[in-house]
Amino acid sequence: MSRCFSVYAAALVALVALVALAGCGSSKPGSGQLPAAASAPATASPSVTASPSVTAATSPPTPASPSARAAGPIDVQDVSFVSAGQGWVLGSGELVTTTDGGASWTRLPGPPAGAAHIRFASPQVGYAWSAAGPLWITTDGAASWQPGGLTQVLSLETAAGWVWSIAGAQPYPDIWRARVGSTAWTNLGSTPDRSATLTVHGDVAYVVGQQGAGPIAPSLDVFAGTQPARHESLPCGQGQTYVPFAALGTSTDGLVYLVCDVMTNQAQTQLAYESVNEGSSWSAGKPPPQPPQGVTAVAGGRFAWNLGPDLYQLTGHGWQVSLINRGHGFSLVGFETNTQGVALGTNGYLWITRNAGTSWRRLTV
Repeated sequence: MSRCFSVYAAALVALVALVALAGCGSSKPGSGQLPAAASAPATASPSVTASPSVTAATSPPTPASPSARAAGPIDVQDVSFVSAGQGWVLGSGELVTTTDGGASWTRLPGPPAGAAHIRFASPQVGYAWSAAGPLWITTDGAASWQPGGLTQVLSLETAAGWVWSIAGAQPYPDIWRARVGSTAWTNLGSTPDRSATLTVHGDVAYVVGQQGAGPIAPSLDVFAGTQPARHESLPCGQGQTYVPFAALGTSTDGLVYLVCDVMTNQAQTQLAYESVNEGSSWSAGKPPPQPPQGVTAVAGGRFAWNLGPDLYQLTGHGWQVSLINRGHGFSLVGFETNTQGVALGTNGYLWITRNAGTSWRRLTV
């Protein structure tokens, strides 16, 4: 499940939440990605740099006590799927798993105390962290958790045997990469600006540096496998414009979808772009009706959501409301396949679609 997570929006999302399913969309809950198989732990090499961000706690986490476990339905904080059937939900001091796409759930041992986010790379390997806190890793299907090698974690995504993270002291945290299952992290440098979003698809990671003071124009860093970063300017950051936020998500077929919230002296508007070559070039697309907090996509469809109650979908008939979370917004949306995806509301409600967003059903966890 491919996702997008915004450091810019972390303070808001951390209250309730996104994995891209999605995306920052995917589940890029923020576009879609294929299940990532666990790989053997890597050993440290000269390219692995030590820094204060990698001095994680050395004692194992304290799981939630049985008395703290919820007796009723879980208010979902975060969700992670590695296939259409296998997924995990974190919330109410519980960690639960499903192998049948959410039809039934099994309670697992308590997650690390204070955990607010999860991402799983395979049925055995997963990650948990608190808001800007230490990282924990499991390699035995959540039976136990160990220090994961990073602290001050802001976001983390995994795909294709790799795990990526934005972690470290603000205002300019670092970008990190490791093999799934390893705690030997490689420092890839600082984020392009104070606030950044992380989106992954396959072995490619996208980090959008948002508009900064000065002004610092929005930009895109692309990391393909172990290649050096490719620095790109965003197509919406040209001329005398101010771009307070640019949401980027990836589709299940690898297409990159970008929506910029653009402000000029005359008006505020949204501009949309698509790329089929990992951000090297862009073509204009149709923007959503509202400034998005996140975007994601599947083959033939685009999705956008914000702090309002509506999840929008773009099809051949234009933008339509796909799902309404009355009185609340969405924290993440992502797809495991071209047809199956999940949407997480800021009120802890979790929905699933099996027809590419045409209809949604709320899951009781």
